[in-house]
Amino acid sequence: MRAMTDIQGNTPPHWTARSTMALCFAVVGGIRQNIDKIGQIAGMLFSFVRPSIVRARLERLVVLEHCTETPTLAQLLVASRHQLSFSLGADTKAFYAAQGIPWTFHNLRRFVAYPTTMMDPVGLFSPRDSIIHHVLQTFHRHATYDLVLLRAHEGGLEEMQSQLDALAAGTHPHQSSLDNLVEDGSYHDRLRRDVPEFAANPHIQARPIPEGLAPDPWLMLAMEQFKDVRGYTNYASRLHVGPLDVIENIVQLVFNETIGEVWAVHIGPKTIHLEACDPDFVAQHLPTHLR
Repeated sequence: MRAMTDIQGNTPPHWTARSTMALCFAVVGGIRQNIDKIGQIAGMLFSFVRPSIVRARLERLVVLEHCTETPTLAQLLVASRHQLSFSLGADTKAFYAAQGIPWTFHNLRRFVAYPTTMMDPVGLFSPRDSIIHHVLQTFHRHATYDLVLLRAHEGGLEEMQSQLDALAAGTHPHQSSLDNLVEDGSYHDRLRRDVPEFAANPHIQARPIPEGLAPDPWLMLAMEQFKDVRGYTNYASRLHVGPLDVIENIVQLVFNETIGEVWAVHIGPKTIHLEACDPDFVAQHLPTHLR
């Protein structure tokens, strides 16, 4: 089987030869960068306590025809746990292993550099710049999901292009951390093609998940379902959940990622909910499970 990095065309990150100390200092940032972090955390937390902000962003995306569903807050949060546990987490672990990137150390650096990008897997709760920094600092197979999210913010795509240009010129305020976090040496070059392409055609389809990218069909299904905002909101809207389910899923996630990781014990569901997935994706990846 071909390696994930071969299928995706990844190249080694440019920072692998740097010392641990240098890599840590690169992401701490100065006064301006840390003021940015505080502001973005405040913006994200405000969205959590004011669900109307998230609702307005979703409704804007519906008007722009990027999705048709507006899930409840509980549905969004439970779906985010499923996305994180059964798609993003597993996919990213496999990618880091293929790139020789230490999982814990790198994620700790990502958190120090951009806390909100690690705290909001949905992206709908995040301020505009949190989404942009997320796109710039970590590899995306195709950043359609996040670029769509930016359309929920006035001038989001224009600011994305502006910051991408600044990064290319070496003048981005977060230049050091972005250069020393991105996991694929060729990613920013591809992004400089993908962002203008999306701006010219915002309804361009997210690229299909490459065949054979992962051996687990459940992971392939999850990656397919969550590769764009439409798939995510479709999935979330089919979940029958409420506030208590949110609490239960948070407890499960925290346990599984901490104590459970050490003890090799997993509580809660082990796969995404099949009944919440788009039937076409189920037929593609798990045809024997069709009802």
